[in-house]
Amino acid sequence: GQWVITPLVSQFLRANPKVTAALALNNRPLQMIQEGCDVGILPGKITDESVIARPAGVITLHLAALPSLIKSRPPAKVLADLKTWPWVSLGGSQFWSAREVTILGRDGSEQTLPISPVLISEGVTSVREAVRNGLGVALLPDWLIKGELESGALVRVLPACKGRDVPIHVVYARQRVLPTRV
Repeated sequence: GQWVITPLVSQFLRANPKVTAALALNNRPLQMIQEGCDVGILPGKITDESVIARPAGVITLHLAALPSLIKSRPPAKVLADLKTWPWVSLGGSQFWSAREVTILGRDGSEQTLPISPVLISEGVTSVREAVRNGLGVALLPDWLIKGELESGALVRVLPACKGRDVPIHVVYARQRVLPTRV
């Protein structure tokens, strides 16, 4: 997401004043060579075999919903309790299935629930906005909902659980001579 990427790119450009950048934000799998990119910062699975990927961290995911949505439903103690709740899901083959949700308990055990989302979006910010508007519950990145959780605008559902971490990679084209800026 741009709130993570933009500060990272800004810091890099300040440290390297002779380098310029064109920042493209996109949730679709990137084809590095075809799209003319020198380097990418990509979350999720790497689907382009023409790139070298270097791990750069993970994104932590939490189930979140509007407090009024939570109050309107029977209390949720386990993932199966959310079967009848409305869901909003992030789409994209590099992430997870938009038609199921998997969470990890404190002990690391996994639970998966098939869902029928009322909305599937390729944009994580639009998923957050749908949740903020009471459309449903969603698995959202901690960095994206931190402010809403702190203010109480959103509440974690099953707070002892979290989603599987999403890996972040710095990727660049597999070629013998890389530009110095890469």
